[in-house]
Amino acid sequence: MRENLEDKPVFPYSSKLYALKKYFNDFTELYKKKKLPKVILLTGDKGVGKQTLSFHLINYFLTINTDSPYNLNNMSINQNNIQFRNIQNNVSENYNYIGNVKTKKVKIDDIRNIQKKFTNTPLNNLPRFTVIDDVELLNLNTANSLLKFIENPSEFDFFILINNKRGKIIETIRSRSLETKIFLSEKEKEEILKSLLEDFGLKYSFSHNYIKFSTPGLLLNISQEIEKLGIKENMSLYKIAEILLNSFKKNKNDISLECIKLFMDIRLMKNLKVTTGNTSEKIYLKNTLINLLNKYQNYNLTNNLVLEYFKGYPDHVG
Repeated sequence: MRENLEDKPVFPYSSKLYALKKYFNDFTELYKKKKLPKVILLTGDKGVGKQTLSFHLINYFLTINTDSPYNLNNMSINQNNIQFRNIQNNVSENYNYIGNVKTKKVKIDDIRNIQKKFTNTPLNNLPRFTVIDDVELLNLNTANSLLKFIENPSEFDFFILINNKRGKIIETIRSRSLETKIFLSEKEKEEILKSLLEDFGLKYSFSHNYIKFSTPGLLLNISQEIEKLGIKENMSLYKIAEILLNSFKKNKNDISLECIKLFMDIRLMKNLKVTTGNTSEKIYLKNTLINLLNKYQNYNLTNNLVLEYFKGYPDHVG
């Protein structure tokens, strides 16, 4: 079944968990011993599976004593479980998600709106989990509101904070959490990518294996984007950037900018392998462009301003 991922976090509800079993087991053991931390910080590259891991853990915690519990034998969610259906239908009293959709960032009002729900305890007496995505992108006021929120959780409440390493996380948030760093080897990434392609019935649009430059979740979203826009790998980087910047202006989908960053990495590494020259200058240009893309995303810069910088970027496509 092909899913529309445009307005969702990267593969948030994959029914199977791949390559993250060790992390899953560590947290479930803590839960069994009643030692699960009230605030967990999952740190790792975006698309590595942190959101999927959190959803599987929550499903396990909420279904332990039900007729349709989490399937530990094949690390999969029993989709007949009412907790799964309630979360999918956005009617669960035991699950809250706060995250960035396209360019809409988490704001202080998002935190306050969730806080209002906490005036009542869950009617089913099950634990309540709140997942806050892109926690590293919170501004100071929103972060301070979050800190007050998580400082004195009730006996029912647990928080999972997701740090995608796209900015410097506020240290007071880190200090209030038990941080777990999620890392996947290249082989594990390849296995996950292959499995997700099969599970979601998706086509992989790259002619080369670019897993070393990205993560499984991001690669699949990027693959869909370049297929939709008709981007070919032999196009110039300038042309690719032009198409993707136009798409971002129209749809405000962050994946368009992730596509550009991926192709920048690929072209730079190919260029370094086949040409001579000042490597530090080329890397400096790449970092300058990434900073410019971040400003473009946040401050609505013009496409022409950004494209000027691509004229000097290494563009080896052979």
